[in-house]
Amino acid sequence: MYVEVTTDRGRRYAVRMGQRLTVGRGSAASIRVLADRVSRLHAALELTPEGLWVTDLGSRNGTFLSNARLAPHQPVRACARDTVRIGGCALELRTLEEDEVAARSRARTRRLDEPLLPRDEFEVLGEIGRGATGRVYAARERRSGLEVAIKVLHNEFAPDLQERFVREGEAMVRIRSPYVVRLYHVRRLAKRLFLVMERVNGVSAKDRLCGGPFPVPEALKVCEDAARGLHAAHQAKVIHRDVKPANLLITAEGRAKLADFGIAKVVDSLESLTKTGEGLGTLAYVSPEQAQEAKGVSPQTDLYSLGATLYHLLSGRPPIVPKSLKSFFALLEGPLPSVRSLVPELPPAVVYLVHHLLEKDPAHRPPDAAAVAEELRRLREEHYPDFGAVLDQSSADEETLLPPEDLSRARER
Repeated sequence: MYVEVTTDRGRRYAVRMGQRLTVGRGSAASIRVLADRVSRLHAALELTPEGLWVTDLGSRNGTFLSNARLAPHQPVRACARDTVRIGGCALELRTLEEDEVAARSRARTRRLDEPLLPRDEFEVLGEIGRGATGRVYAARERRSGLEVAIKVLHNEFAPDLQERFVREGEAMVRIRSPYVVRLYHVRRLAKRLFLVMERVNGVSAKDRLCGGPFPVPEALKVCEDAARGLHAAHQAKVIHRDVKPANLLITAEGRAKLADFGIAKVVDSLESLTKTGEGLGTLAYVSPEQAQEAKGVSPQTDLYSLGATLYHLLSGRPPIVPKSLKSFFALLEGPLPSVRSLVPELPPAVVYLVHHLLEKDPAHRPPDAAAVAEELRRLREEHYPDFGAVLDQSSADEETLLPPEDLSRARER
């Protein structure tokens, strides 16, 4: 269940359960509105089991819901098909009726609480996403009060694959980076796996692409953050294998975080991949070596997928769009279309980096993710020096962390 937000220019965005999206003209806004009298961070939209809430963020010209001006920083619940006006822009909301929202939320809570999650540990707030490997729910850890995201994996994975994933979780838990969605622990209960992760208030790059390509400097910044996250993972000997816009979450502050580390290892065969709902979309970012031999991946495999993601953010489409598994391999054999043919204004150095990442031979790609991050930063600062406020890498915010559980004990639960 989600709320569809349509701007008066026809662009559409999805607000999913548990998400909080900001609206404004600044680069950190989840929904960018370049209209008169719009503040950098003007308003926020948040979907909870009780409905959609609209909050004015102290804007200079005010936020209006059904022609009534909202008091700053006071959330107000919107009704189905309300209109939010900020400055010279109108946002049309399309949502379910409140009683249906509550009924679906209660049904989801019952399905997840019983028997998958211990009632004394978690309060489930609602579903916030689903993908090839499972569903994601917002929840509150009762002991600490911290809100987390819980991914429940589909139960068709064989026991040996479940055991393998729990083992790999030990490495993923150790990844500490402000550019990676933190995995707190992996649990197995009632023959199902679930992952307890940091909950990110933001929107995926995939959802942002519904409104068209990213501004060039923002695309460079998002992929710079992703490269820093990949560097932290590669230092921990973890390869992501599934870098794509859907696995890049962008916070309200404009920072990108990599999600779903290691999950692709459980479904790393192309046959399995194409049986899922996301199969062909995911193949658009898969490197040639991963397609040919999933076990032969390396850190350079993630760099190819990062290049395909950067290509998509810049141009609005991935470098290849396979319609079948057969066409996927055929497309890999030919040259990729130049990103400059789709975005003529790109600086030549940016074009070079995109295609350097997309080299078919892993040995011809950049040496590591850290080098890619530094090159993206250099290009952004050289060609777009006025782009927003850049986060100070040396003063990244400390994250509130749940103490990781002993995964060896978690396996026996």
